[in-house]
Amino acid sequence: MSFQKISADDVAAVTAATDILEAARLVDDPSAYPFVPEIIAGFIAYGFDLDPNEHYLYWPEGLDRPVGLLEMDVPERDNRHLAVFELTVHPDHRAGEVHRAAMLAEAIRIARAHGRTTMWTWGGEDDGCTRDYLTGQGFTRSARDARRHQVLADVDPAAIDLLWDEANAAAVDYELIRMRPPLDDELLAELAVLAAAINDAPMGDLTYEDELYDARRMSDQQTAGFRRGDRRYRVVARHRTSGEMGGHSEVAVHPVRPHLGHQADTAVARAHRGHRLGLLLKIDMMRWLAETEPGLEVIETFNNADNDFMVSVNEALGYRLSRIFTTYELALRPDASAPPAGSPAAD
Repeated sequence: MSFQKISADDVAAVTAATDILEAARLVDDPSAYPFVPEIIAGFIAYGFDLDPNEHYLYWPEGLDRPVGLLEMDVPERDNRHLAVFELTVHPDHRAGEVHRAAMLAEAIRIARAHGRTTMWTWGGEDDGCTRDYLTGQGFTRSARDARRHQVLADVDPAAIDLLWDEANAAAVDYELIRMRPPLDDELLAELAVLAAAINDAPMGDLTYEDELYDARRMSDQQTAGFRRGDRRYRVVARHRTSGEMGGHSEVAVHPVRPHLGHQADTAVARAHRGHRLGLLLKIDMMRWLAETEPGLEVIETFNNADNDFMVSVNEALGYRLSRIFTTYELALRPDASAPPAGSPAAD
């Protein structure tokens, strides 16, 4: 067997990865939107914040093409105990689980090589095969996330106007500011403080540390989005008296798929909660996108299934459940075959 690391400029490898993902989507998750090679290549090259995941094609000996894709995220900014992976086996090659077993072994090897002690992966809550396989390998079901879609043509404008009036009355001390990149370093430093509010969102029973945000990370996110080709929109609520940023919401649209928007973080800082800012921000974003993205048809969002506040906001705005996903966690046992750290064999 072999694992081929994919480079973003390797058109054949990116195409092969896309074909595997798309074949699996049609079987496993047909309500998801199709995979697009240009978007996959952008994330292979730049990731979300210039720290891209590693992507490997799995090509067993004796076969004339790859049959699996392994994606590995080994964070360096924070949560350095963690390795997050996703493995996809082509539906035509799933019999016996031999390929999934080989890919899982490689994911564990990479995690250990980076000194990681915790692994995450996920699957559809309705995917009993994945659940049984992973729990049989020692993974525990540790969190649930929900994907929702807001089909803009189905949203009642009159209902949105009523919600706007309600939220606006609760947020009279705030002004809304629309922002598009590039943003300067001073503004990015302010946004970093606000972005850290996302750490208050529920994470189930996952072993996890707060993500660390600073101006550099925000700048890297901005640069990565620009290089991937995203059109990014951010609405910020600023307190009129103190000047503090109280909340923000961001959406990205890619030009090769202008009908689909991806909701990034929506977060409100603790000191500014209770003023319906989440609702206000998202409605203003809807209105802005209606002006600037006339081809937009759907906005996709993910939330922890236990995030009752944001789920209620999204449901009020017409988001409807598409699928629930389970995140599985594994605590890695020490590798008895590995030489002790600092020994000649380990150096």
